[in-house]
Amino acid sequence: MDSVNGASRSNETQSANASDPAQATPTASELREDELRETLRENPQAVAALDRLVADRNFAQLTDEQKVESLNSFAAAPNAATASYLQGAAELSLNPQATPSGLTPDAGTLTLDGVTYGIEQGRLLDAQGRTVGTIRNDGSLQLAVETAPRSVYGNISTRVQLQELDGTQMRNVLDLHAADPRGRLDNPNLNQEVANRVTAVIEQARREGMNMRVDTAYRSFPEQDALYAQGRTAPGNRVTNARGGQSWHNYGVAVDVVFNDANGQPSWAETNNWDRYGQIAVSQGLEWGGNWQGLVDRPHVEYHPGFDAGDARHMQQSHRQGGLEAVWDRMGIGQQP
Repeated sequence: MDSVNGASRSNETQSANASDPAQATPTASELREDELRETLRENPQAVAALDRLVADRNFAQLTDEQKVESLNSFAAAPNAATASYLQGAAELSLNPQATPSGLTPDAGTLTLDGVTYGIEQGRLLDAQGRTVGTIRNDGSLQLAVETAPRSVYGNISTRVQLQELDGTQMRNVLDLHAADPRGRLDNPNLNQEVANRVTAVIEQARREGMNMRVDTAYRSFPEQDALYAQGRTAPGNRVTNARGGQSWHNYGVAVDVVFNDANGQPSWAETNNWDRYGQIAVSQGLEWGGNWQGLVDRPHVEYHPGFDAGDARHMQQSHRQGGLEAVWDRMGIGQQP
């Protein structure tokens, strides 16, 4: 070790690093924030919500441990509503006498178990305008007739719109429509393992503020042939190269998931967060059509352990002999004992 004027070069470097913020060791909260940014990089709305949280003056005054705790809470449902709640929670932790508006939505609507409630200043209102429960921006809700709280993220059939007053205008901080209004995931011809994995994908997407819905799932051989004819012998554009028996949809192991637009209608817009949806799907062990070469199919996910994407055509004999269960048995995901 060389020394200069009695001090080692390593000590000089350490002193320089200590005086240079750019060289300072990142704090635990900074590292956690970086992790979240990396995870959510394909979801710009979630990143914007994170930006809003960390830029909040009350958040900035928290201890580093408190910041990490807040960021972990954000990670559970990284969206604008959660950010608002955590901003309010930060204010309350610094001043227990405060009444932060960010903790609860100012307005909105909730449809839960087929019942629709209005939302006003964190209160759930029935059709007669009576208070029947409460709801917070972290997604938790409590109905007066129930002992245990619920979460708006606990059921993909929940319709929820949370709004906050921004100046003189109401803006949505969370807007999710029912994700499977036609009950496609409940079709007995859809393999249950596949249904469970797709449900998990949609649940995570909804937590990230992504308003998604099931478009198609199981498709019979005749339905597949009719789709194949489209743009060939029938009117319309070509949408598939697979005849009946050549698509994993025909065996109940594929689902197409798209986005809802602001009116709750299916949307295939290029601006949707398709890449983030694909990342979530892959994390659940599904094959995502957005990763395919050639014919890219971004809404499409499938699950066929032990077989390749092009192997569906080889399942026809098993299907003729034993139906869907025989096909599922070949993959190790059969549902019968």
